[in-house]
Amino acid sequence: MLPMFELDDPAADAEIQAVKAALYVLDPTGQTMGRVIRETIDQLLDGQRMGRWDYEQLHKTEKTHLGTLVEINIYKEFKLAEGKKADYLISGIEVDCKYAKGIGKWEIGPELVGCICLVITADDKAGTWRAGLVRASEEHLRSTENRDRKRRLNTVGVAAVSWLWGGENRLAPNQLLRMDTEKRTRIMSAKSKAKDQHGQARINQLFIECQREVIRRVTLETVGHGLKDPLKRARSNGGARDYLRRLGILVLGHQEGDPVVARMLGLEIPDKGEFISVQVIPAPEPRDKRPAALIQGSYWVAADGDYEPGTWAPEVRPRKAPTGEA
Repeated sequence: MLPMFELDDPAADAEIQAVKAALYVLDPTGQTMGRVIRETIDQLLDGQRMGRWDYEQLHKTEKTHLGTLVEINIYKEFKLAEGKKADYLISGIEVDCKYAKGIGKWEIGPELVGCICLVITADDKAGTWRAGLVRASEEHLRSTENRDRKRRLNTVGVAAVSWLWGGENRLAPNQLLRMDTEKRTRIMSAKSKAKDQHGQARINQLFIECQREVIRRVTLETVGHGLKDPLKRARSNGGARDYLRRLGILVLGHQEGDPVVARMLGLEIPDKGEFISVQVIPAPEPRDKRPAALIQGSYWVAADGDYEPGTWAPEVRPRKAPTGEA
């Protein structure tokens, strides 16, 4: 059953209500729209190649391109028809997509006066996004124009926006942007004795600094920028998993016995392409209240200030563990 959404005043714009209903059929919860916005921002930051995590690190021309990418990616994701004068045709109605960094900053050209606009904004630092519908009528637009003859919504226009999916929604976190500055500096400045291993050193430091937190794929790729396969550097065969075992740290992914161990330790289970790290020690006898994981015949718990240097983490078997043991 699709979730109900509030209709505006019955006397309100019928076409906006039709477009809203169509969008709720395509995306009942707004989860897909939020994912598209998150992925578009990450696409422009291009962390894997450029090592960037902040919108302010973009060049001016790149910033202006974000709105175009949002419009294109929504078009592709929802398989929308192309409008004649606007970006989309939704339920036979012309709808133009406008993205801006802040509410009310959408730029609307003269050719779109009278058209319905899908207005979108996101705040990566706050981790929020919004999308709404508004008609770009004369009563909703400012009288002043910029050099391209584009106008913004006036206060009446902003108030008239019919917000979708409850208004403010959570954006998947930009982990590096929201991270403590000193912690991020330690991660991004980590180096190895071998110049070609600096990326690996950064990934190792990431798992040391951000324990018990699921590391998103894009975060790993950004930290390991310049590497051909950053995800591979999180695994065994010379990756972070092997290196960090000597520090008592497990690096767990989404495959084989890893989810079993994560669940038994009371950790969040990573999705595909994600990882989580945790420092472990042999479970004390008698065992305390901490969740314990049975790994190769011994119980292990997450270290809680009682880690002793020299304690190696166990090796999680590279296969599924149907018995609950890894």
